[in-house]
Amino acid sequence: MLLSLVGVRREEKARHCGVEMALAVETLPEKAKVFRKLRRGKALEDTRPDYQDLLLDLHLWIWLKQGRDNAPVPLSDRIAQALSAPVSVTRSGGLSLGESSYLVDTIAMKEPSEGESIFLQPSDQGFHSLPVWVDHQNDLKTQLQRFTLVSRPLISGPEGCWVEIPSPVA
Repeated sequence: MLLSLVGVRREEKARHCGVEMALAVETLPEKAKVFRKLRRGKALEDTRPDYQDLLLDLHLWIWLKQGRDNAPVPLSDRIAQALSAPVSVTRSGGLSLGESSYLVDTIAMKEPSEGESIFLQPSDQGFHSLPVWVDHQNDLKTQLQRFTLVSRPLISGPEGCWVEIPSPVA
């Protein structure tokens, strides 16, 4: 979503590998379950039912630091530029979290509030397995990492919750 926000095309998505990111939500969001067909190939037998949880009214906090992002303009700077001058960004489609049906309503740079929040913390024993690098051409090159949810004040920041976006697997 952040790469789309600044106009990075899918073919160039490795441009900001090495950036470090931390995520938190204000509260666990409500969910809606949707049914769809998942197709992995062209044959009818490659189609199976799939259920997805849609997160409703998600309030997501994202922290970024340059880390090993070696792009001429770091991702955090590009985001600030895109938010201050949206007309300077060229992209196709709406801004979404993943698939095009997961549209983002509002994005803003804000100071954290005082309330409790739920942080995504890397943990080898964590319950949640999430992609940190997605390869749309070869699922075997998609990289997953395990996380646990940790509740603490949002204003305390993301210490211990940083995740480096890895380089693609060759």
